[in-house]
Amino acid sequence: MITFPRVARAEWTKLVSLRSTWITLGAASVLAIGLAGLIGYAVHRSIEGGEPPLTLAQAVGTAFLPIDLFVLVLGVFGVLQMTGEYGSGLIRATFTAVPRRWPVVAAKAVVLTVLTLPVMAVTALGSFLLCQALIGDTGAGLGDPGVPRAIAGAAVCPVLMGLLGLGIGTLLRHTAGAITTLVAALFVIPVLLGPALPNDWEKNVMKYVPTVAGQAMYSVGGGGGPFETLSPGASAAVMVGWVALVLTGALALLIRRDA
Repeated sequence: MITFPRVARAEWTKLVSLRSTWITLGAASVLAIGLAGLIGYAVHRSIEGGEPPLTLAQAVGTAFLPIDLFVLVLGVFGVLQMTGEYGSGLIRATFTAVPRRWPVVAAKAVVLTVLTLPVMAVTALGSFLLCQALIGDTGAGLGDPGVPRAIAGAAVCPVLMGLLGLGIGTLLRHTAGAITTLVAALFVIPVLLGPALPNDWEKNVMKYVPTVAGQAMYSVGGGGGPFETLSPGASAAVMVGWVALVLTGALALLIRRDA
């Protein structure tokens, strides 16, 4: 009998057996932490040169600048979880074994979360600690208001972006098209949408754009962004809503069409 735990176990085996999974996550984590350290050192040198010390919001935002790298990495990672099977033809065998289909997508979502969330927790904490250590005495500390929550937000945001990528990959089934759509949604549309909207619309609309909401999840006091944002908790709810919307639409379409 095909049960959800068995489907999840099969998806876990598929994902962790690929060497590229560990290389990608490991290399991106080391790179993100290293970049945070370089940024912290550069800030320290600029302060020594006469620049004013950073505010708490700026110090936290500086540490998490490399998180944008993981937003893209995990978004593409989520896309490839589904489109990779379509590209190889393995999806037919998968859906033959699990004809109801929805457990496959649900299992992929669970496996992606379980695998990447610990990696992101280590990356977010490591980026913060290394960056602040190199900034020096004027950097932020773990005990500062809002910092633990910002670290948690920096860990969760890329995982939600990975789930968004999984939904887009399920909708489009084609790797190049899905990655192009993901990049456009996260990086191109926000840049073009802001200037295109009237000022009053921009304030009300941009805070619900996935990229802006995601960045607000790991900000302190809404600092560091060009747009007015919701609170970190409300922004997290917006991101969960986007993920739920895209995955639900993808599931509905997946059930109705041929593999």
